[in-house]
Amino acid sequence: MTNKIMIIDDNETNVKLMNLVLTKAGFKTDTIINPKFAFDIIKETKPVLILLDINMPEVNGFKLCKMLKKDNETKDIPIIFVSAFKDVKYIAGGLAIGGADYITKPIKPEEVIARVSVQMKLALAQKKLIKTNEILQKEITEDRLNTSDMQEDFLYSLMQIKNNKSTEKDLESIKSFMEFVVEKIVKSSQYSEDLTVDFAMDAISEAIKE
Repeated sequence: MTNKIMIIDDNETNVKLMNLVLTKAGFKTDTIINPKFAFDIIKETKPVLILLDINMPEVNGFKLCKMLKKDNETKDIPIIFVSAFKDVKYIAGGLAIGGADYITKPIKPEEVIARVSVQMKLALAQKKLIKTNEILQKEITEDRLNTSDMQEDFLYSLMQIKNNKSTEKDLESIKSFMEFVVEKIVKSSQYSEDLTVDFAMDAISEAIKE
């Protein structure tokens, strides 16, 4: 997904005006004049926000919005409708099918910038949240894999100690697992000041002796 705003309107004059307003305000933009190709272009470029005219030939704004909201790759891209239709039924209809906001023509630069700024902040925050969540999920998966391997080594080493067959490697294996437990679990609990790796190792040694 890029950080660009996609302006979609079959009227070239409207596109140029909107593009001028947004670029002067510091936003990066792309434009589409032929709505027939808009869906494929959006899927490929994945803009962070879409400004979408309603009254267009072949594929009107409402139809394109529904197509985008049904597609997993584009459903989360916010859409602001931009239209000369001021009737409340059009505004309500646009919001009902997934539009994030609605701007009426003729556009007022201050209003456009204000509404776009809000949606951009929300979209970028969501983008960051999704990225953070992906990183966390990856870390959790890696932790689970690491934990599984460490648990096997830990249990094997305990049995070696129990059977008086332990080596230095077994002790290191147990210590590594306890360090992992203390770091990932104990430190976030109310007992974090009392439980240490050394304490855990001593407790295990005593338990094995019994």
